[in-house]
Amino acid sequence: MSDVGFHLAFWSLAAITIGAALMIVVSRNLIHAVVYLILSFVGVAGLYLTLSAEFIALVQILVYVGAIAVLMLFAIMLTPHAARDNSETQTRFPALIIMGLVIAAGTFIALETEWGAMRGEAIGTQTKIIGESLINAYVLPFEVAAVLLTAALVGAIALAREDEEDHEVHLASLAEDGLLPPPSTEDSPGAAQPGGGDR
Repeated sequence: MSDVGFHLAFWSLAAITIGAALMIVVSRNLIHAVVYLILSFVGVAGLYLTLSAEFIALVQILVYVGAIAVLMLFAIMLTPHAARDNSETQTRFPALIIMGLVIAAGTFIALETEWGAMRGEAIGTQTKIIGESLINAYVLPFEVAAVLLTAALVGAIALAREDEEDHEVHLASLAEDGLLPPPSTEDSPGAAQPGGGDR
């Protein structure tokens, strides 16, 4: 890849990644936020490709886009509609402060670190070492992570399968929090019917 093409690809992917990350914070719909998160993950994978780290880019796509983001989409879609809004919380400003500190620290480290040139044969050696580690020394943690993701998905489905009584309790709790209007007494089974008195 030529220098012009490399710089164009790098800055384009960086803009997509940062823009998608900002849209995650701005979006008020959790499903849209997860879609922007997937776009940010794909941008990071593209950045890995520009750095000749094809194996890490593939892992980024398989693990983060193909597993974690899809799991988050399933969890959100299986929750009640009233709980899907990305409303403001009291931790907004502390989170902004922490995010600013992390960005400042990352920028300082990136500018002050002396990055050495990576040899092509070293990249191939590192990929081979990572692959052999995943199927030998770290095969158990790798499989445990897969089981945990599956268990989380099954748990989300189990929690979403509410019976009628649990659904009524959930609606009542939302009404107490002010997220839904209180249930009308006319619709309740025990409410007196109009004209039902003694004649």
